[in-house]
Amino acid sequence: MDIIDFHTHIFPDKIAKQAVDRLAEESGEYRPQTDGTLSGLLASMDRAGISASVVANIATKPAQSRPILDFCRQIKSERIIPLVSLHPANRPEEVDAVLSAAAALGIRGVKLHPMYQGFTIDDRMQYSLYQMIEHYGMFVIFHTGLDVAFPGNLQADIARVRRVAEDFRGLTIVATHVGGWRQWDRAAVLASCPNVYTETSMTMPEMSDDEFIRLVSLFDENRILFGSDSPWTDQKNMLERTQSLRLPDRIKAKMLWQNAQALLRHGKST
Repeated sequence: MDIIDFHTHIFPDKIAKQAVDRLAEESGEYRPQTDGTLSGLLASMDRAGISASVVANIATKPAQSRPILDFCRQIKSERIIPLVSLHPANRPEEVDAVLSAAAALGIRGVKLHPMYQGFTIDDRMQYSLYQMIEHYGMFVIFHTGLDVAFPGNLQADIARVRRVAEDFRGLTIVATHVGGWRQWDRAAVLASCPNVYTETSMTMPEMSDDEFIRLVSLFDENRILFGSDSPWTDQKNMLERTQSLRLPDRIKAKMLWQNAQALLRHGKST
């Protein structure tokens, strides 16, 4: 079986150590398991037996959107599937230029992180950005729920994601961390949205296998994706634990490969 990890992070070699060290200062119990480089991720994938990884980049400044596009162009391969990122302060013409170039490269998605980018998911000021992502037939992957580095911050609250999903029914949304990190008591709010996928990263370490199974079972089996959030968890450990779950082989195959392949092929719900 091919395995696709739908949530990983790397950085250009020249800044990887600095970036990982800085982020590790606020990552709590989650310690980096790679050095944050492309070669480090590939080595981790080889150890785990993972065929491909989706790399989620985050533009923390408007000026970073174009360099991230260039980085995506450099690292894109059969095994590395990069996502572009746009900053809420990018001008419409900048957004269009990045999305147009990304579409030409075959890039299917955009990563946004409300806390690191300084916006609230359901702020209507962001709706024009979502409209452009939808126009290009791409999906958007939001960090959703709480964040260990931003205690108490509700910019990515599950209810906000639900509001955007209802307002943009043609936009495919990937909500991270099985609905929203440490908001799992409300995950059902998103599970009923037909245009919302979710991925599994940073969730299994927080609960028992039975609790995790109950949680993911809220979601349509065609919209669950395996994710590790590497380097913040070990890909091999997360994959082995996923494979050991008492779930039907049919659902494991969908979670570990089939759903991701379909989403990456089409860029939107089908």
